[in-house]
Amino acid sequence: MGEIVLPGVRAVVSAEETGEPLAIVAGGREPSPQWLRKFLPGKDLWCADSGLIPCMKAGFTPSRLLGDGDSTPGALWEKVVSAGTTAVESFPADKDYTDLQLAFFRAAGEERRSVIVSGCWGGRFDHLWSAVHSALWAAERGVRVLAFADHLEILFLVYGGEEWILEITDVRYSVLSLLPLGGECGGVFLEGTKWTLNNAVLVPWRPFAVSNSLREKEKPRISVREGILGVYLGTGEKAD
Repeated sequence: MGEIVLPGVRAVVSAEETGEPLAIVAGGREPSPQWLRKFLPGKDLWCADSGLIPCMKAGFTPSRLLGDGDSTPGALWEKVVSAGTTAVESFPADKDYTDLQLAFFRAAGEERRSVIVSGCWGGRFDHLWSAVHSALWAAERGVRVLAFADHLEILFLVYGGEEWILEITDVRYSVLSLLPLGGECGGVFLEGTKWTLNNAVLVPWRPFAVSNSLREKEKPRISVREGILGVYLGTGEKAD
């Protein structure tokens, strides 16, 4: 069994031990400083371009900084370079891959097997779509993205053959949705929510398992026989 611990949510996973995942903070909506101060201690931190901004605000300097620097203030980038404690990899703005994809590829090269991504929500739909599907691409290279998460939204990635049990202590989380990623998900079971599923088949072009409600003091239990299932938790709150 493995477990994934985020502020307000703990997931118990019937898979191989996940270990302490690498944290990658990207350049989407800034995670709140309070959330980062709960999430980042004890984790190796990488920043993809302007993911550097919220991390430095919260008092965390990354061990690695990657990207083209086009959305990070030059003075902040240079401050990290000058400190000499961060491995910095600079890329041209005109490139084939996003900064987050470059981080995933580097993680694969260093045999980092599990990752949690923050700084991924908000902004443009195409950026979010790319980020989530880049996680599936990273899996082909041996990198397991466990979750996309910040102070308002979480997306866990559940793979075929796994069962996950969610212990939710942050009462703000009120919405649970199941999103089939990359194709059909077969043998989907869901318990501990207002509406349950029993051996269901979910496909991207018939998204009916959204906006489910959590039940007080119950732990949602999700399993999938085949496919990759996104388990979304939302607070319903708007970003500042």
